[in-house]
Amino acid sequence: MTVDESKSSSPNSSTELATQALPDIEVRIFRSSKKMDTYIYLPIDAEFDDLPDALRKQFGRTVFVMELCLTISLKLALFDASTVMQGIAKDGFFLQFPPPNLSPMLPEELLE
Repeated sequence: MTVDESKSSSPNSSTELATQALPDIEVRIFRSSKKMDTYIYLPIDAEFDDLPDALRKQFGRTVFVMELCLTISLKLALFDASTVMQGIAKDGFFLQFPPPNLSPMLPEELLE
């Protein structure tokens, strides 16, 4: 195997190829009524009632946010669009949790 052959068969290049091959996906995005800043992306033809019972119970009532066409080049706030698209292709949905709390703690004397 030549150096060029080993580069083309590396895991990163196969991931890049898989990402490039993802088709655009029309999705509906819903916010959770129970979990703050938690969203679920569903293909446009999927129904929330088709998801596993445990997930539906934890998510609570859905609050419609928007419809969107996911493309590889689309810029999303928290995730790379290809990550969302791969999740939908694999699981039939993508669940977005809030980012970890990155705000610094205030000194105790400021909290009094």
